[in-house]
Amino acid sequence: MTISAAVRRQVRERANFLCEYCHSSEETSAAQFEIDHILPRSLGGSDQVENLALACQRCNGYRYNFTTGMDAETQTMQSLFNPRQQAWAAHFVWTADGLRIMGITASTSLGSTFCLDSRWVANYGNNVCGSSNVRSLRSK
Repeated sequence: MTISAAVRRQVRERANFLCEYCHSSEETSAAQFEIDHILPRSLGGSDQVENLALACQRCNGYRYNFTTGMDAETQTMQSLFNPRQQAWAAHFVWTADGLRIMGITASTSLGSTFCLDSRWVANYGNNVCGSSNVRSLRSK
């Protein structure tokens, strides 16, 4: 089923034209952001507005149709960040240099780091920023 232009506009406006996963700006992106299915259609997700998120191409590509991932600390499967059910600031933290966003909870620290390098780069598993998750910050 095709998502209507009106629904696409509603999703973009609700997200304030930011990727709902890394908070990069669509305005500064070379490409228009995509409408992501939080629960992918391939796993039974719907085209209802509540199941849609604005995502940059990089985040949407890395998320693919995954809804869970392995937590490196606990070796347990965890649900990935859901922008409809979770507050972004409760799950991510900016690094002191202001160039990276890192996950601080199990659902956001599954080997991911977000870096600013002329545009946002989401890198899962191959950490180009030189640091791993910072969940320990949460307990301090």
